[in-house]
Amino acid sequence: MKFTDLRTPAEWFPEARLMKRNIILHVGPTNSGKTYSALKRLEQCDTGVFCGPLRLLAHEIYERLNTAGSPCNLLTGEERRESDGVEKWACTVEMTPLHREFEVAVIDEIQMIGDDQRGWAWTQAFLGLRAREIHLCGEATVVPLIKRICETTGDNVTVNTYERLTPLTVEKKGFHSSFSNIRKGDCVVTFSRKSIFALRKRIESFGNLKAAVIYGGLPPETRSEQARLFNDANSGYDVLVASDAIGMGLNLNIKRVIFERVQKFNGTELSFLTVSQIKQIGGRAGRFKTAFQDGSVTTFHNGDLRRVREAMATINPLPLPSAGLYPNLEQMEKFAAELPNETFSGLLDKFEELSRLDGDFFLCNLTAQKQSADLIQKVELTLQDRYILVSAPSNSESPVGGPALLKFAKCISEGDEILLQDVVSLPDSPPKASEPLRELEELHKVIVLYIWLSLRYPANFPGVEAANHMKKVSEDLINQSLDLQHDKRVEARIAKILAKEAAMREKQMRHAFHQTKKPKTKEVKHYNNE
Repeated sequence: MKFTDLRTPAEWFPEARLMKRNIILHVGPTNSGKTYSALKRLEQCDTGVFCGPLRLLAHEIYERLNTAGSPCNLLTGEERRESDGVEKWACTVEMTPLHREFEVAVIDEIQMIGDDQRGWAWTQAFLGLRAREIHLCGEATVVPLIKRICETTGDNVTVNTYERLTPLTVEKKGFHSSFSNIRKGDCVVTFSRKSIFALRKRIESFGNLKAAVIYGGLPPETRSEQARLFNDANSGYDVLVASDAIGMGLNLNIKRVIFERVQKFNGTELSFLTVSQIKQIGGRAGRFKTAFQDGSVTTFHNGDLRRVREAMATINPLPLPSAGLYPNLEQMEKFAAELPNETFSGLLDKFEELSRLDGDFFLCNLTAQKQSADLIQKVELTLQDRYILVSAPSNSESPVGGPALLKFAKCISEGDEILLQDVVSLPDSPPKASEPLRELEELHKVIVLYIWLSLRYPANFPGVEAANHMKKVSEDLINQSLDLQHDKRVEARIAKILAKEAAMREKQMRHAFHQTKKPKTKEVKHYNNE
């Protein structure tokens, strides 16, 4: 079937193919300043777009450009802020406006084009953007792939390489699994939510250090708040315990990255981190123009140190082999016309089976979409509605998210209105343990799903103002819950330090008052004598 032929995806975007585009790659390690010149170019142009991996990053660029006097709109899956006459956009990569023409486009974290879940969004933005000048920022591993694709599109390619701005070393020895070696400015990296809370508890049990936490299940706003607390020298937070969620989108003042392990569960089994993953995470240590400019990397277990040392020393990691693709609505509609009795999940299965691909492209993993399709199969929906719903930010296997998605699908099918309060009930007080906190995190995801759907089905989801309020309340509860779960000995230590600092400030103020009082009297006498 012609519509399962995915060998020439560049042809899906004929308007972009009519343009002579200049592709400028900015590649280098973490903390090399590779996005700086691209963003300055975006700031200077009249029409432009920033495409990033995270909603908070889009917000950051939106605020940055507007503050610099370069008016900018915002477009994410859950939010749209548009001003009349403004032709500059900051967006999440999935929301890239391909129907507009731009002078300059910036696509951040371009190596994500090879991600088996979201890679299609970077491919779509790269191939489909109608911009004369496209800046791609990310790892050097993507350069050969981009050059090969540009040979088929006819775009010009320029590669700018960047060196790290601050020193980064791998320590000679591992930690010997000793928690007493952890010190202020450290970030301990592990790869499960359970391990993160266990490590924080163990670190704080010594009573000397207070730890912030960052992991993928937290709302982006909470991750940003935890990063702020860790970065603030006066917050009382000393160390960070985190997952690979620190790899992008957050500015962190880390002195040393400590890998608690170098294996991660990939959905089916434990696998070792790739060279690129180790370099991306380890490279977060040391940050330009902060107190921790010189960074270092080590491991919790001595046996892992050799793998980390070899990865960090690798100058040219294996290049990305291919870019991700995802069937568009038009392709699915034509495919469904050939198989009218097939379920949507079955259509995705057969599309995978019959797809023909060029070596430079692969079909992204459709498992999550098929699970959502199975969940809502019995609901009477148009194919377009099914396509939208299986692409929504939800986890159909979640005991909270799955029933919510089904309820929202029925609402769309029946043309009914639904308020978020009918689906989500937030607790009156913050959870005091990890598992109840997980349930609150799942409720937050349902709130985000409601807001996401309200942009696409405003008539069915009219309570967006109340939903945004509930979103903020849930984030406050999550922040309070994280704060409640600290070791009490750490809290006592911080209270003691704060009391001591307050007493010292009061003493300094009294001293300053007495010192300034005498000169003042002399000054008056001298003035009167004149």
